[in-house]
Amino acid sequence: MNTYITDFRVCTFNLLNFIEPPNACYELDNIFSERQWAQKQRWLINKLAAIKPDIIGFQEVFSPDALNRLVVQSGLPYFRVVDSPQVDSDHVYMKPVVAIASRFPIVSVESVEFSDELVHELKLQNGFSFSRTPIRSEVLIEGFGTVLVYVIHLKSKRSQFERELPPRLESNSEIRAHMLAEIHGRWASNIQRGTEASMIYQDYVEQMCLKERPTMILGDLNDTIESAALQQLVAGRGMDKLGPRYISSLSTEERRFIERFSLFDSYDLNINPAVGQRKPTHYFANKGSTLDYILLSKDFNSAYDHSLAEVIDYQVHDQHLQNPDHEKDAQCSDHAPVSVDVEVRF
Repeated sequence: MNTYITDFRVCTFNLLNFIEPPNACYELDNIFSERQWAQKQRWLINKLAAIKPDIIGFQEVFSPDALNRLVVQSGLPYFRVVDSPQVDSDHVYMKPVVAIASRFPIVSVESVEFSDELVHELKLQNGFSFSRTPIRSEVLIEGFGTVLVYVIHLKSKRSQFERELPPRLESNSEIRAHMLAEIHGRWASNIQRGTEASMIYQDYVEQMCLKERPTMILGDLNDTIESAALQQLVAGRGMDKLGPRYISSLSTEERRFIERFSLFDSYDLNINPAVGQRKPTHYFANKGSTLDYILLSKDFNSAYDHSLAEVIDYQVHDQHLQNPDHEKDAQCSDHAPVSVDVEVRF
């Protein structure tokens, strides 16, 4: 007897330095004790039990094998990565990877590669690459079909030209040099992040040309979706002109083609009025920002006349950030996972 999935939950989750001892990340002494590692794993197990995701994208994974074991225990038997964490020396890892886990079969998985054509068009240096290799996968949801799922972690705002500050700045020239390095380094990071967003969007459009499928992008974008660097990911939703022609002057069929290549912020697609104002997913210096997003194709837009599903709930799971319990949340993430509930239309 065939079973049909009528609803499912999707989640994006930055784990913050998920690394199994005796390995370290970034610095030699940044190692979990056995007790801390047990707390980290227990916290994640409890979080997954509370969220109950069917498909989830992870960021900041230094120990994918350990994460694989944990998610299988949490009812997510399918798990994939497309890259290996980069190790520097002496068990010190410098570059994490992203991962996908699912209750449904993952039928294919590939890395997203930089387009040489776009690198040339944007006049970038040869060898330009993602700061963290994104995942492009296909997940088979019975009764709904194959869904294209990206898991991404874009470049942070941290300066690419960081300098070590001396205990005391002795001269104006030193202050000027450090200020300029910080300003130029942050701009370099913006360029990197914006280019990564462009590459993801180009890959999505190319995939839609090969085979049109409902699509999800799960990620820590390290910026707000309103920023200039990230607007291209959702450019189709607010486009008013295509070349010299206004969108309003296009035929219904022509507008459908634009929607075919459009992505939407799941918060905007949510039809549950109880969700209310959007909550931040990350806090720095007591200021909250939304950095973690689930972007969806037109197929999940209830306003689209050929939609296949709709978003019936949107949640930011931020209890550990708003009201932390020292014992339970001692090794929590500094991000709040985001989930959306999707209901299939029949």
